[in-house]
Amino acid sequence: MTLLVFAGAACAGAACDEAALGSGEIEPPALAAAGTAPSAVLVEPAFEPSGVGAPLERVEPSPTVPAVARALAVEVDLPRPHRARGARAVKENAECADCHEEEAREWERSRHRQAFTNRAFADAFAIEPAGFCADCHAPEADETPVTGPVSRLGVGCVTCHVDNDGAVLAVARDGAAGDEAPHAIRRSPGFGTAAACAGCHEFRFPTARPGATDDGAFMQTTAREHARSPAADRSCASCHMPSKAGRRSHDFGVVRDPDWLREALSASVSLDVSDALEITLTQKAPGHAFPTGDLFRRLEVGAELRGPGGKVLLRRVRHLERHLEISRSRGTRELVDDDRVFFEPRVVELDLHPPDGAAAPSSVVWWVKLQRVAQTFDGRDPSAAIIESEVPLYRGTLPWKPSQP
Repeated sequence: MTLLVFAGAACAGAACDEAALGSGEIEPPALAAAGTAPSAVLVEPAFEPSGVGAPLERVEPSPTVPAVARALAVEVDLPRPHRARGARAVKENAECADCHEEEAREWERSRHRQAFTNRAFADAFAIEPAGFCADCHAPEADETPVTGPVSRLGVGCVTCHVDNDGAVLAVARDGAAGDEAPHAIRRSPGFGTAAACAGCHEFRFPTARPGATDDGAFMQTTAREHARSPAADRSCASCHMPSKAGRRSHDFGVVRDPDWLREALSASVSLDVSDALEITLTQKAPGHAFPTGDLFRRLEVGAELRGPGGKVLLRRVRHLERHLEISRSRGTRELVDDDRVFFEPRVVELDLHPPDGAAAPSSVVWWVKLQRVAQTFDGRDPSAAIIESEVPLYRGTLPWKPSQP
């Protein structure tokens, strides 16, 4: 059982189940009638991740005084796992869709909506149905087993946008003008930063020592990667929720889009006189490692030396990932290497010296793929992993040039 411990817990959101949310499950109540007075607006001070203090004052709208609150120190109620609001969350999510129709359509086909129902996660969760996994993949579930509408909600509109007081969380704006809306709006500088995503996209292994801060203690390290990156001053949304006609996209589709991935990662190749193929991978605008998130995501970089008729004479493969191995003494995963593409070019060298007695080589076929692994076993042999899905990124052919004497 030890080898399965994190199969279900490792954020399987890379896979996609296209089934939409079933119709007829929810009968959303009518929203406030047109003409309703603007709601109270909450404005938070500059974001301080560890700040704790008094709650914000609520200031009712006034014809002469902007509906704002004075900047008081607060503990920001940002999106996080295990919100556990159950049927209330499902009902309120349907209310969101009534007014925000385009955003709701995008969310319906997103990996957020499919967080609990996508096939990769469902298969892994069936093996290891840990509450730890459901906390992020079905954060609104308030009982186990997770079933019904709340399971199909996944990460809903309300999970990110509705705080525990029922106010709608939104990014901060310059100035102190009120918002015309049939509900309370809480504007938070923190919501416009990576902290809004970190609650589910960076966390420790359940077996990690409490308070451990080293990268090896974390199942996902996306937030700390971002903080170390050249894009540390940019939000996650700036890339993963691109603006369209003045609105942020809510389909989060880019993580599986080959064209978008190629825009993020370039590849160049060269074959030197010592029969070594060099494949150089470079992030064009790095905001974290490539790949990031789910510890079962990796890049496969490979090449084949081919002879007459395309016969494979030699095959070389490298996997760029967080190399985690099961400790034989403790039975937990330990980080032994991390060779993903970070903020400088990563050069992968593959030795293609022809085997003795092989036919004369004619060409080299090379490739780069983004893979998601379903099972790594003990992690010591990357080639033994079971592949759940992959996205081809680059593939090319070079003529073979014999080694110089």
